Amino acid sequence: MPVTLVCPQVRDATMRSQIFEAVRSAIRRWRPGFESWRLTLFRSQSGEGWDLAITGPRFRKVFTLNGPLDDLPGLVNAYVDALMANGGPLRRPAG
Repeated sequence: MPVTLVCPQVRDATMRSQIFEAVRSAIRRWRPGFESWRLTLFRSQSGEGWDLAITGPRFRKVFTLNGPLDDLPGLVNAYVDALMANGGPLRRPAG
């Protein structure tokens, strides 16, 4: 399951790694297949918050996240997890 995370405005390598691991675990939990996912995280044009663009199979959406840089791994994980849990692109079969 290829997951790509692009976040050029997050300079801290540890923070990028934490965000990547959070995203990968959320996607793996709900969509364990061989789909390709790309997430791009960048500063919102308003200067307040972050924009998270998610692209996957038959899916593309942009969210605005509000919170400090230190909260980004948790915020990104919560949005991705909620998106997948609520049927997002396709809901995981029950069973």
